[in-house]
Amino acid sequence: MKITRQSRKLLPGYVSFVIVLSAGLMLTLMTMSAYRNASAAAVVQSETQIKVDYADKEDAVLRAVVNLVPNRAIRAMQHRSNISGVERDSLRWQNIFSEALDQANARTSISATIKGQVGGPKAIVANSGDSALASMDVMFDAIEPEAGYVAPGINRSLGAGFPVPLETANSTVASRDRTYPIITSAKVCGNLAASGVSLPVAQYSTMNVIPYPDIRFGYSAPGQPFVAKRNWWAFSMMIAENDQLLDSFMQGGGNANERDFIVSIYEIPSQLAISAEAFTKLGTHADGTPWQHTNIEGGIYSTRAQVESGMHIDRLSARRGLSLGGDVTIGENQLNGNPFTPGVREQFEVTNGIFMPVTMASEAGRAAFVPINRGNSYFDRFAHTAETSVLSATTWNDYSVGALQCAMRLDVTAVRSSTDPTPDALRFQYFKGGVRQTLDIPLNSAPVAGLPPGYVKVANENQSYTFTQLVDVAYGAPGGWAFRTGVTGLITFNNATFGDLLVTVFKGGYFRATYPFELKLLHGTKPSIAVYPERFPAFLAALGADSIAVNNSLVINVDYSTTGINNPNFKPKIPCTNSDYGVLLTECDDLTAFTKGFSLVTNLRLYIGDDFNVVATTPPLGSGLPSPFYPPTSLFAPERRYGTDFDPFKVQIAGQMGHLKGDDGTTNNPVHLLDLKMASETTAAAANIDVNLRPITHPAELPPITMMNWLVMIEERRKVFYTAN
Repeated sequence: MKITRQSRKLLPGYVSFVIVLSAGLMLTLMTMSAYRNASAAAVVQSETQIKVDYADKEDAVLRAVVNLVPNRAIRAMQHRSNISGVERDSLRWQNIFSEALDQANARTSISATIKGQVGGPKAIVANSGDSALASMDVMFDAIEPEAGYVAPGINRSLGAGFPVPLETANSTVASRDRTYPIITSAKVCGNLAASGVSLPVAQYSTMNVIPYPDIRFGYSAPGQPFVAKRNWWAFSMMIAENDQLLDSFMQGGGNANERDFIVSIYEIPSQLAISAEAFTKLGTHADGTPWQHTNIEGGIYSTRAQVESGMHIDRLSARRGLSLGGDVTIGENQLNGNPFTPGVREQFEVTNGIFMPVTMASEAGRAAFVPINRGNSYFDRFAHTAETSVLSATTWNDYSVGALQCAMRLDVTAVRSSTDPTPDALRFQYFKGGVRQTLDIPLNSAPVAGLPPGYVKVANENQSYTFTQLVDVAYGAPGGWAFRTGVTGLITFNNATFGDLLVTVFKGGYFRATYPFELKLLHGTKPSIAVYPERFPAFLAALGADSIAVNNSLVINVDYSTTGINNPNFKPKIPCTNSDYGVLLTECDDLTAFTKGFSLVTNLRLYIGDDFNVVATTPPLGSGLPSPFYPPTSLFAPERRYGTDFDPFKVQIAGQMGHLKGDDGTTNNPVHLLDLKMASETTAAAANIDVNLRPITHPAELPPITMMNWLVMIEERRKVFYTAN
């Protein structure tokens, strides 16, 4: 059957191609704009991420530089550092920067070792920041427009925004400082540094007073004046410049976005009330008795410290660890909790606007504190061999060993026999006309070839002479002499008094100012070297030596470097033993003649048998130091005792104290600085110890021999703060 469908009647309409095309074009443009914005955002994001990656690399590199620079500076002062080859090349600035890249792992995003450990040795790393970073002279260079890797702060100013420079008259030092990090006593504060130091450079060129840097490590408070010398080198860094990955980042010829830095080594003589390179317990004696009659001003530094309850300290810093008792107070403001509890430090610094006065070296960021501690070898000249072919003008041993820095030397050079270690001869060395002189001194009456320098004839044989002060006398003639030291009053020069060393020969009597040292028996049995500092001025004058402004420090050692039946073929032990000699220090209460101070260093046990440096003098002219002022002094010995033939009732100590034991952070055997022993080996009662310690604030207070520390830091110099010059 055929069905006929009715046709549908459609409504009339129209299509506008203009609208369709317009809508399509608008959607297309919106899509393209979104794509372009997304692409631009991706580019910005990628460049930002690369910038962050490079910034992180640079920060890690800077931390590595802080660790490397002091090490390389020390090696540049050591034996054979100037022998050409890999060893010397590793000390160059360019290789310091290259090794910093290695330590920072800046060349790869993941090391091959770690990649293997996570099971991906065949992984493909698509990090565009991975690079060989081989173009050292592109990534690192001196501050424009100088050539080289660093611009040393020496002999010329770099202008505003940079520290004041040091100066040197040694052209070799000035030249090498551009290539290697050079630390030397030949660098001094001169006229170029006058505007950046507090004291006249003509008087205080070696050490001066400068502001402490604005870092968290609290050896001193930021901005507070302290005694130091600042060595520095300026350089620019831009690691991205090696790869030129960031077009916008590289505008301006490749250096418009370089960052400028100053790496500094502050040479800091120990100046705090307590400076202990040891694990130190503060506040109690070894038997648990609290410290009494103890006043400590200023800061304390210790490698590691345990502070007992009840102590108050102005400032405390350490390298390896700190432990504080419950009611310890530090500084003027309340700590309000353990400073190592999260949030306590931050709250303190927000509330008070200053760094907390309890700090660890690890908190200082791009900084490192390096105590120069040679341990027991600090006391012993004969523990070191001569250093040659050294890059620096100052050798490492001369810089860091107190025994080698002393102007005067007193050595035991002979003993009575292989079974009797009693000293039989001494050797005294001193400066005369800037040249070291040697005086050999017999300790018996055996004939000698001639008189030592300084003797003056006063009598013929059988004549007498009255001496009104202590003198040393000699009787005899060439070929035979007899000596007596430290005598006074009427002396008859005849055979009955001295013995007849040359029969039938006509003899004479001679004298000179008495020796400032002699052989004595401690407790009647122990051979010891007695030292009388107050006698040195007259004795040196009799020798025609340089004044005690030059001959102002003395080291006392045993010369065990030679062998023979009458040579002291033994090295003194540390800790000291009863078989070792002692050094007896007496006639030392008035040291005002030592206008530049006095220091004594020995590797023997030191017995302080008299009041030491208790007579005040006039402060140095123009120093501004208050009275009473005492000549700056220092005593360095592995052990000390108070008293000689008898124990003093009370011991009073003022100034600074320190310790060189060292600490690796693992032992639990702390040093008790105020556990004082008497000559009888008994421990001083806590109630009989009176201690007043304060920091050194002026270079005129520095003794001739002192310990040294380095503060190493890197700071960025923003270009907005200085001109192109």
